Amino acid sequence: MMDNPFRRLLELQATIKQNISLQQSAKKAAVVAIIIQEPNQASKVVLIKRNAYDGHHSAQMAFPGGKQDETDLDLRQTAIREVEEEIGILLSDEELIELEPHWVHVSNYWIQPYYVVLNKNLEYHMNKREINRIFEIPVAFFKHPDSLDYHELQFTQEQLIAPRFYYESEEIWGATAIMLYQLIQLLD
Repeated sequence: MMDNPFRRLLELQATIKQNISLQQSAKKAAVVAIIIQEPNQASKVVLIKRNAYDGHHSAQMAFPGGKQDETDLDLRQTAIREVEEEIGILLSDEELIELEPHWVHVSNYWIQPYYVVLNKNLEYHMNKREINRIFEIPVAFFKHPDSLDYHELQFTQEQLIAPRFYYESEEIWGATAIMLYQLIQLLD
């Protein structure tokens, strides 16, 4: 990937993470980046496209996951429950590796991302009420500089040029793009 097109967004996220009152007042959610590493195959990452609805994240590309329920003991349990509900993949607590949390300003969600590496072909059971499509995107796609595009974005009070990915004409931007960038750097 080029130098670090996500540098300014990462700096803003680092500053926000120090705001304890924001963390406490934000709604909580968890997502999981599922990496598929089958023998003799290129690694892939699982993304979903949400259905259209009246809300901030309508029809967006994202990692499987969602908001914390009152019955969830913690965000790990939220992540596991949401992945099973949305795409029918059962994960265990021990498999989840924690990534840096992110605040999504438009919806005021404090998102705890995790990732997991699975060495098998997945059999999905898609929740058609929530999910429009499931994608298995080659990890190499996100490493290629030509995969990046840029758009203007308002983040808190700052107007900035932010990177985004396009895959099969689907836009991958915002927190999902930042988390993908961080994950790819980690996997390298």
